[in-house]
Amino acid sequence: MNVSKLIELATIGFIQLSLRMVAVEGVKEKLIVEVAECLHGRTDDEILQFFISTEKFARKYAVSYELEGPMHLVLDNSIIQSFKHRATKPNRNLQALSYTAFTRFVTGWSDRQTYLAVTPAALYEHMGRRGNINSAEALSALEELRLFFADTGLRITWIGFKSIEHLVSVLEAVHADDVYLTQYFRRIEEQSWRKDLEAPFGVLIPLGIAHREIPDDLPLKYFDPWYVKFVLASRVERAIIQQSQHNPDALPIGSGPMADALADLNNFNKKGALLGLGDIDMLQVCDGSRQYKQKAGYVLVGQTLDDTLSDVLRHRHSYVESAGVEFGTADTENQIKDMVDFMFSKPFSEHQKRGDWIQPKYQDFMSAIVTACKRASTNSSHS
Repeated sequence: MNVSKLIELATIGFIQLSLRMVAVEGVKEKLIVEVAECLHGRTDDEILQFFISTEKFARKYAVSYELEGPMHLVLDNSIIQSFKHRATKPNRNLQALSYTAFTRFVTGWSDRQTYLAVTPAALYEHMGRRGNINSAEALSALEELRLFFADTGLRITWIGFKSIEHLVSVLEAVHADDVYLTQYFRRIEEQSWRKDLEAPFGVLIPLGIAHREIPDDLPLKYFDPWYVKFVLASRVERAIIQQSQHNPDALPIGSGPMADALADLNNFNKKGALLGLGDIDMLQVCDGSRQYKQKAGYVLVGQTLDDTLSDVLRHRHSYVESAGVEFGTADTENQIKDMVDFMFSKPFSEHQKRGDWIQPKYQDFMSAIVTACKRASTNSSHS
């Protein structure tokens, strides 16, 4: 290739890069104006709340971007309720504004195909957690959600059903599980969990006791028994710890922060309804560790305003690869070789590359949000 051709290609590349930079700057300024106008008249505390919420969503997206494939932003009921009530409740409107601002990051800075997504459990909560939902009601609820989120510029996809008729049957399954789990959680709450934890060598571990107490095959129609047991075991573990402080020689030992967060997922309201049903659904659908292992070719990213659920999802977003050696077998030498190869294989290099690509985009987006918040704060103070 001659010099003139190289110069021509370099010039074309430079022009394309310049055009992309101009386009991004245009998107950035448009975002700053939009956000500043939406926040006009808000207090500094409200503007700070908006900034923190927007940053959390953007950071979560950037972290999840490390996984490969189209991204589905799975909405929980807290976000749906914010959009539903944004016209009548200022705090809900602020939450909806922060999420809408985040979606500008997705449409303006990310190159990844991205959708909003709704599960049957989220729709069930949105529709008031009732049984006997018919096709017309389900279809109306889906159309309502499309209208709620139209301003985000993202198309909504549906997870867990293939047709309206299928959705109706799945909603009935969710309702059946709701009734069953409300009763089961209530029994767990009312049961005594005082245990003598003293053992011949040390103390019994509360989480181990909890796992033995809860069956693996809970009769559920929609929810995954493994995840329900995962949540329940942490709740039982906490009860054992709280009720088994009587023996100073065998004080209970907890399993850590994730168990604490899991134990906080569910509670009962004043009417006796089990809260956090959708949180279990979000966990089983958007478990980052499971997604990494299964490599499905798409990414399900949990979207919530609930700090406890966010904490649980953060704990479950980890990548693990392992290799081992069984000594004393005919294959030991090959296993050692495979393990050495694995140690130098850099199994997370592609994830790192994707993370390195999105990180400056995230920082650029957040710089625009900072500018918009400052502008809104200045304008509000001068009003």
